[in-house]
Amino acid sequence: MPIFGNSKIGNSCFIDSDALIGYPHNAELDFLKTNPENITGCEIGDNSKIRPGSIYSTAKVGNNTRTGHNFLIRENTVIGNNCLIGTNVVIDNNCLIGDNCSFQTGAYIPTGSEIGDRVFLGPNATLTNDKTPLRTEYLLEKITIEDDVTVGANATIMPGITLGQGSFVAGGSVVTKDIPAWHLAKGCPAIFVELPESLKKPNRLGK
Repeated sequence: MPIFGNSKIGNSCFIDSDALIGYPHNAELDFLKTNPENITGCEIGDNSKIRPGSIYSTAKVGNNTRTGHNFLIRENTVIGNNCLIGTNVVIDNNCLIGDNCSFQTGAYIPTGSEIGDRVFLGPNATLTNDKTPLRTEYLLEKITIEDDVTVGANATIMPGITLGQGSFVAGGSVVTKDIPAWHLAKGCPAIFVELPESLKKPNRLGK
């Protein structure tokens, strides 16, 4: 398996032979031919299962990380313990992700996103960080997702949005405003209603 630079792999891990571990980011690419020992590498926690995909240099993933196939975790991203990174999930650079999260097939997390604990992203959920791509000055607006948020399949979260604690985004919704804690967002553009009492509890992740 290709392991680059000074990557650190925890105890009792399974690393697929086709996985790219500590792949150099843009600033380190020249080191591949000249000084490969200068590639920082990534960090993988204990008891992790890493299938074919890429973890870039300077990224860190916690204990009990599980991945699907063809995933990507970019540089300077930090992911907590007990997280599932599904098939074809892309997590761009400089993201901060908590513990016990579950990101399903095809979810996209852009640069600078901050995600709390026990967050669920359904298949093809898409977070965005640029309101006018390629038309105006490049100014990213990060997404913030607080603890125990659920985002349904094919939902889109627009730049700069905060999803409050325990909020729930219905599948296919387009969220253009901050969602208050323990509210449901539904529709395009999404409207908000308070969650029923039966759903005002943490996501059952990491148990």
